[in-house]
Amino acid sequence: MSRRKTIACLTGSGTAPELMAEALHALEAVGRLHGFAFDQVHAPFGGVALARLGQAVPASTRDAVLGADAVLVAGAEEPALDDVMAELDLRAKVTRVRFGQHDDVVFVTAVKEAAAEWTVERAFGLAESRTMRLACVGDAAWRELVEVAAAAHEHVRIEHVSPRDAMPFAAFDPARFDVVAVAPAWAEGIVEIAAAAAAHRVAAHALLAGHGPSLFVPSPDGGFALAGQGIVNPSSMLLAAALVLELGLGQPAAAATLAGAVSAALVDSPRTASLLHPVATTREFTHRVLAGFQLSNRNAEFWPETV
Repeated sequence: MSRRKTIACLTGSGTAPELMAEALHALEAVGRLHGFAFDQVHAPFGGVALARLGQAVPASTRDAVLGADAVLVAGAEEPALDDVMAELDLRAKVTRVRFGQHDDVVFVTAVKEAAAEWTVERAFGLAESRTMRLACVGDAAWRELVEVAAAAHEHVRIEHVSPRDAMPFAAFDPARFDVVAVAPAWAEGIVEIAAAAAAHRVAAHALLAGHGPSLFVPSPDGGFALAGQGIVNPSSMLLAAALVLELGLGQPAAAATLAGAVSAALVDSPRTASLLHPVATTREFTHRVLAGFQLSNRNAEFWPETV
């Protein structure tokens, strides 16, 4: 029997407790649907840990993080997140942006210069798991790294796009891309444009480790303004949970079910970019996502186009 995998759950303050609750609610539901289970370890983190234990990242939290298969963070704006990241062998940043009912794009960049070759290889791996298309955005040195790696992935179709052209594509026509390997010098601007808050568009991030657990975070949500009101938009947190399934727990089918249901709920639920009220509460939105599992599950008997 294979070992059950573990998610270390790091919950900050502000809206973080509400968001973590929604993510775990969705993860447990999609796990039941796809026939797998996981363990969750909750560790004190950030301002809450500082108030209770005198340390933003106590030793018990470090042990929980290093012993997990994946680390899910609610509270991307917590300063203590930098301390957690320093404990991990993080090499590549993956940002997944979903828009509309079905479309999404994945941006991959290196978090440190020494990991550039490793990052490019991961970008090819992601392309192979999707549509065999990889766009390369960067300078001559980055393009050379991609071309060298391409020799071992000859079935992946490569498109070289200049940073000047990639910017408007990311903003106005992101469906043009599938997986994009972006040189670090250009990544922040291009990813911010692609992931900018807009109707029916949602983004989340994975920091992939060479050894040990990877780390998964939603886009920042503003922290405290909506805390305790039950109307914070959980879509980015739910997409981060889908990335945990895909890149942390090795459950791509479950990840596709959850990510697809998030997109469907966004399309079907008019809202502002930051909150759901008065259309739905946070939990009501999550319930809409869970109700959409039947149609977003690739093994579903019926599809929206056929009913």
